[in-house]
Amino acid sequence: MTTENETRSDKAGGLTSSLKIEIHSNYAIRLWEGRQQSQSKAGEKKGRHAIMSMPQAIKRSGVIYQDSIEDNPWADEAMYKVEMLLNAAGEHIQQRVEELEVILKSVPPAVSFSDIVSTSPLNIGVFSRSPLGYRCVWVLVGYDQMALKAFQAAHYGLISRTQRDELLSHGAHLIRKVYGVLRLYRTVKVNRSDIAAQTPASLQAKEKLGSPDPEIFSGKKRSSFSPPLRKPLPEEK
Repeated sequence: MTTENETRSDKAGGLTSSLKIEIHSNYAIRLWEGRQQSQSKAGEKKGRHAIMSMPQAIKRSGVIYQDSIEDNPWADEAMYKVEMLLNAAGEHIQQRVEELEVILKSVPPAVSFSDIVSTSPLNIGVFSRSPLGYRCVWVLVGYDQMALKAFQAAHYGLISRTQRDELLSHGAHLIRKVYGVLRLYRTVKVNRSDIAAQTPASLQAKEKLGSPDPEIFSGKKRSSFSPPLRKPLPEEK
């Protein structure tokens, strides 16, 4: 037994947690799996371009997060853009889910039906090295829920097929916009101090990537998932 003033020598072990998700709609599964680039076929002017998969997006989010920890302003800028896009996509999808729930409840009192699910959903274990990666997953899961409700509402004649397809198309477009920012990100081993000192590496990075957003550089605009700035810096000139 230890007294109140004694210190325990043993410590708690490392924290751990696992995460699994289910995806029920083929639309959401295609967004998870992405698409490989394909060559044009006979009668086609051009092939289909590649679309990033969610595992690739999670991995790229981890790279950006690590670069942000290293005080890279271009990583901070990418994180900020991705977070804003995720917020917009999440809010839009949640609003559509709520609207569909109201529509599905608008049937006569004598009518009842169960929630729609897949008989064989895709079960996936998820691990991300950054909170941003998990946020990408949450938005995709929300899209999956919206897709299920849209299919159910269309099946029972509560919305039109055109309305269903517009909901699915626009929601997927919002997620692909997130993928677009992640796909274009490139790592450069430069931090704010390098830029302030105008090192050769920082000058090369600016020539390649352009100057960082002054408000991002100063920390005025910052993702809620970015670590604190190492120290206050003047805005880049």
